[in-house]
Amino acid sequence: MIRSVLKNLGALEPFEIRNSCITLCLGAPSSFAYLEIMKYYHPDVVLPLYGNIIFAILFLIVGVSVNFKSKFILKNYGWFVFGVTMLFQHYVTYATYLNNFSLDLLLVMYVFLFGSVLLLSNRILVIIYSATQTLHVAYHVYFSDLDSISEIAILLSTMAIFVSSFWMMSIFIRYRKKMEALNESLEDTVKQRTLDLEIRAKELLDKNKDLEEFAYIVSNDLKRPLRNIYTLTDWLSEDEDEQLNTEAMKSLQQIKNQVTQMDLLVEGILNYSLQAEPNQDMKEINVHTLVKRIVNALSEDHISISIKRKLPRLFFNESQMQQVFVNLLQNAIKHNDKENIEVFIDYEVNKLRHKFFIKDNGPGIHPKYHGKIFELFQKLQVDTDGEAIGIGLALVKKIIERNEGTIDIKSDEGQGATFIFTIPK
Repeated sequence: MIRSVLKNLGALEPFEIRNSCITLCLGAPSSFAYLEIMKYYHPDVVLPLYGNIIFAILFLIVGVSVNFKSKFILKNYGWFVFGVTMLFQHYVTYATYLNNFSLDLLLVMYVFLFGSVLLLSNRILVIIYSATQTLHVAYHVYFSDLDSISEIAILLSTMAIFVSSFWMMSIFIRYRKKMEALNESLEDTVKQRTLDLEIRAKELLDKNKDLEEFAYIVSNDLKRPLRNIYTLTDWLSEDEDEQLNTEAMKSLQQIKNQVTQMDLLVEGILNYSLQAEPNQDMKEINVHTLVKRIVNALSEDHISISIKRKLPRLFFNESQMQQVFVNLLQNAIKHNDKENIEVFIDYEVNKLRHKFFIKDNGPGIHPKYHGKIFELFQKLQVDTDGEAIGIGLALVKKIIERNEGTIDIKSDEGQGATFIFTIPK
């Protein structure tokens, strides 16, 4: 029990250790310089045992000792500070007595008394320090040759310094305890908020998994009857025994087109809804190889897709990167009104981001529609072949932004379009 109390007395907070270290390191040269100046102007002053040199060295040693990062020193640093200040104060008191309580040494004693009490910042140590120092001063005053008024003045001033410094220290301790209580309250609040966020994150993760399962189930349940309808209409249109007129054939073809459109819509919604985890299956991919594979699949006699600069390796989800380039290239091809379609892929890099460009020679897009084309189910042209559903660019935007990137378009009517997207390094 007693050992535990003693350990706590010597323990200081990190900021208290830092403040004590700075104070002692500054106090070593300043106290030495003051005493040397006093000796210069008062050659008859008595400083026994070379105390000005010895204590300057002691202050410096204790001050810099924290830099050794010793656990023993850090745990008991309060005792080291208490010991060196106690010794120096009793030395100054004794030196003041030897010099008949001269004003110069009285000032040193008073200043150090006040500073030491604030430096210790522990009530028990301050009480021990104050009591022993008061007894020491009273003892030497009693046996000195001072008159009674001077004796009373010295004792009262010493007591006044102790009372005022102790009062200031008490205010500081109360303030520190209040701040500690506030910090504990804030820590509890932060822990509770963190726990709430973790619970909320887990709930959202479970809901996302449920939504993914729901999307798969719905897509499969919708696709099955769609396939059946398509197969049936295809069978009816090819049945030679049936005498179908032209109008009936057109109706069957319209049904097939609508089924194809519905199938594309379900697939697009499924792809869009599953882009919720940007870090899923992240790995280093060779974008140049991936894009060349896509280009080879899309190129035809009237479609020219060229890569102007070698594309980099990126840490990204390969499936998502493929969807980005497939959708952008298909968009450039599908909505191109030229007989010979030309698409250019380019790349730049800076300290922060990779930047990709996909430029086409199509009809261009008026600036007022630049924001609309990235919205879900938005199409600027009437779809005649039933293949466009207005999800492709919305899906690209979602993938890019979920990976902390940006996407934009530079275009005007009749001047082609350039899609620009960036990915952080």
